[in-house]
Amino acid sequence: MAGPPVRMVGLGLPDRSDCASAILERSIELGADGQFIIERSEISEFDQGLIDWRGILDSKHWLVLSSSFPLEGKSMKWAWGSSLTFAELEGCKTVMVVDVPGDSGRLEEAWGSVIERIRQIHLLFIAPKAMKTLAELEGIEEGMLLGEIRSRGLVPIVCSYDPEKGVASVSHALGQQIVEDCKEDGFERWLAGFLCELPQSGSGASGIASAAGSVSG
Repeated sequence: MAGPPVRMVGLGLPDRSDCASAILERSIELGADGQFIIERSEISEFDQGLIDWRGILDSKHWLVLSSSFPLEGKSMKWAWGSSLTFAELEGCKTVMVVDVPGDSGRLEEAWGSVIERIRQIHLLFIAPKAMKTLAELEGIEEGMLLGEIRSRGLVPIVCSYDPEKGVASVSHALGQQIVEDCKEDGFERWLAGFLCELPQSGSGASGIASAAGSVSG
């Protein structure tokens, strides 16, 4: 990662067992300046009013969230929503990772929460295990899902990464990039690399392609 470190904030569970925390941890390993929010033993007791959202999100490149957080109770759902609102106010771009929750039957509920806030999301990542279910929910062929969601929701970047095939797919306003022969075992590591490179490479088609392929080879 060339240039100054990418500055990131991640909202996560106390034990950091969630994908947002994993992505932030991988990003820190790659040289990002990362900060975790929530270090409490009980989410139900978490007082999100104690968080200085504007101070934390000021001058940050990315806020990383999971679509499963609104399922973790009222307090976490409130913190999730507040972080989206304040990130928008501070010019911090939100990364929403749509993953399969512990109770896979609640994916539709989690996706509904994302749709309600879709205009506040800059980069939407769909985990490979969620692709088929979301395609069925939206009535879209799986191969067309990323482009259709980007177009419908006006999300600047919608992407996914298949670790079994080593293929990354990124849909953006100028088209779609398919990057093959990626060498990462998990989507968290690929997305971390993409987020660390994108602020330097730029948001044009060539910059997105460069960032998407930064962890290949």
